[in-house]
Amino acid sequence: MFRNKSRPARFFRTALAAVCFAFVAVVFGAYVRLTEAELGCPAGPACAGRAQAPLAARQATAARTPAKRAWKDMVSRYIAGALGLLLIRLAVLGWQLRRRPNQQVLIPALTLFLVFGLTALGVATVDFQYKPIVMMIQILGGLLVLALLWWIVLREQRLFRSVTASSLTRRLRPRAVFALLLGVLAIVLGGWSMVNYAVLACPDFPTCQGEYLPVMDLVDGLTLWREVGIEYEADSLGLPAATAIHFAHRVGALLALLYPGWLALHLLRVGHEENLCRYGLLVLLMLSFATALGVMAVVGGLALPTAVGHSAAAALLLMSLITLYHVLRPRPIERK
Repeated sequence: MFRNKSRPARFFRTALAAVCFAFVAVVFGAYVRLTEAELGCPAGPACAGRAQAPLAARQATAARTPAKRAWKDMVSRYIAGALGLLLIRLAVLGWQLRRRPNQQVLIPALTLFLVFGLTALGVATVDFQYKPIVMMIQILGGLLVLALLWWIVLREQRLFRSVTASSLTRRLRPRAVFALLLGVLAIVLGGWSMVNYAVLACPDFPTCQGEYLPVMDLVDGLTLWREVGIEYEADSLGLPAATAIHFAHRVGALLALLYPGWLALHLLRVGHEENLCRYGLLVLLMLSFATALGVMAVVGGLALPTAVGHSAAAALLLMSLITLYHVLRPRPIERK
């Protein structure tokens, strides 16, 4: 499965362990944000568009149960610390193996600096930690770290190998890139919905507030930074703005379902010669998993396990689309 030499094998195992910790960090971060938003509150959809409700709930919860917040902070720090140590080891091993053909040196170092940058950002913006744009940067940064580490693993392993270049793979490659971009767009819109606590703005499906085109304020919903005096920006977010954010995520998710879903079915139909069927099936399963959990989260009143599962499924979908692009790209030329 990987190159059977001691130091390259350690490089692969370290990268694989880092992927696991990065995935756990992404999922646990989603859990923390969702519990902070009190998405499982008894009021259900009544919390949507009424920012004072989640803010008051967050403050009341913090006052009642400080130990619960303490253990979340402690677990987050342990995960981040373990990931940081793994990335340091990965960067060092990559540098030591720099003379090996096609050795990855830049990406491990870039990932390490990215994690340090996210940590520094968290410290520098502690007074604005509940601003949506700050939380959004943390979410996207975590997903980028996961994607980079998964790319390192894909380059080192032997299970998902690049297929032989052909006219079919040349046609499929730009389509895989477009599918990946649509997946990223849906994830970004979903993250923006989560950090603005707009996920309860549409408590029904497929309609939203009983309408297919509800009243929305897209300009207010896409405002990235409001005045500094607002400690918790959802305080100024009205129901039309929250509805626009949620509705935008639905549109992005629909696009991410239709085109990558079509591409996956297309791979099942034409991919027999290049053994691409399993990658089409992988993408199709991840799409179905993420979509089903997203719909269940809405119709089920956004139960916490379902909402966290939807975030995990989105990360797995991202990894599956990256895997598809990896197998379609040309094999690297061995340097002598």
